[in-house]
Amino acid sequence: MRPERILQIGLVVALIGVFDGNPYIVIPGGVLFLFGFISWFWSNYLPAAMTGKIEFSQTRAFYGDKITGTLHLKNDQPFPLPWVTCIVEWPEELVMQQKELLVRNEGKQMFKTVYSIRGFERVKRSFTFVCLGRGEYKMERLEIRLADPFGFAEGIKTQRHKERILVYPRMVPVAFQQHTINHPFGGKAVSSWLYEDPANFRGIRDYLPSDPFARISWKATAKTGKLQTKMYDASFATEVTVVLNITTSKHVWELNRNLLERGLVVAASLIRQCYEQGYRFSFYANSSVGAKQSAAVGIGAGEGHLRRCLETMARVLPYQFKKCEAVLATAGQTAGVNSHIYLVTALLTPEIMHVCRQLQKKGSKIAIILTSPAQERARAGLNGVENYQIPIFTIMEEEAWDELKQITLSALGR
Repeated sequence: MRPERILQIGLVVALIGVFDGNPYIVIPGGVLFLFGFISWFWSNYLPAAMTGKIEFSQTRAFYGDKITGTLHLKNDQPFPLPWVTCIVEWPEELVMQQKELLVRNEGKQMFKTVYSIRGFERVKRSFTFVCLGRGEYKMERLEIRLADPFGFAEGIKTQRHKERILVYPRMVPVAFQQHTINHPFGGKAVSSWLYEDPANFRGIRDYLPSDPFARISWKATAKTGKLQTKMYDASFATEVTVVLNITTSKHVWELNRNLLERGLVVAASLIRQCYEQGYRFSFYANSSVGAKQSAAVGIGAGEGHLRRCLETMARVLPYQFKKCEAVLATAGQTAGVNSHIYLVTALLTPEIMHVCRQLQKKGSKIAIILTSPAQERARAGLNGVENYQIPIFTIMEEEAWDELKQITLSALGR
């Protein structure tokens, strides 16, 4: 029963007792009115004095990391609160170790705790969870419910905050069949892989007849009165572009989540290997990471660039934003002269193969890594290589994405 109705009933009973001159009616009516007033006051005014927030020990995590969270509650008024309930919608991929804190409501998993708080008291509760799924998880809505001492009504306060956790995709070591291929990137960066990097400007020298016309520095030529050529430092690292096709079926609405996550594990593992071996790398996917924002990270190197690529992969949404062939063509246009392009995909279409051949004709070094299992490749007719002039590799491991221990690449048909 609502407090307002209890107030009305108590007031009516008390007035009847007053008009009748019967104290045995006035007193119960007054008590009922008092109970209704307390319930009304607790549910309407005291929730505003409650504040709460959730903090995490870290906001960036790798697959399998344990994170400690802390729930802070503060009662900023002198009245005690006998029944305070805190509720936060909790993602399934963040596995709580304290199972008693989780409940299900209308198909959703909720983090729920109950406390009794004295006046001006602060409460802190810690919990631990394991990150078992990539993505960006937002805990933006904290619901605080206050019950009055008699259980007649419940006051609700909703607090919004910007706390979120970004979980990077799973990464595993990448191995290669020795009799098939020594290294998909053409070997480690050694002195025989010298390329002049236009980003590493070194200085000016006199022009030689063998110098390309584009190397001439016209400003230096105007100052000195004779032709001058730009010099660049050599770079041992080639460029690697990883393109991920999130489409797993001929029909875009038929998404195989296991194949999508498997492709992300492959792409993330390749990107990490590029970083460890000193290559410059970039990442593209035919998905989005937000409202009308393509999943693309340009060429770069270093730990900061690796983090940007992994953050983009973590935010990749499970639906097609652009066609794979369009993203592949864009990646080919922006790739450098010494770039190697690797397409990670679960299926091949004539349009994708056409773009691959066009990039190959233009001089791009392109290879395809199929993530689909052997049975699906057989049904799609992808186990033969006689019709393809592009290197195609498969993953020997058949386990699900969250069970992979390593990735072994094998040339298709060998």
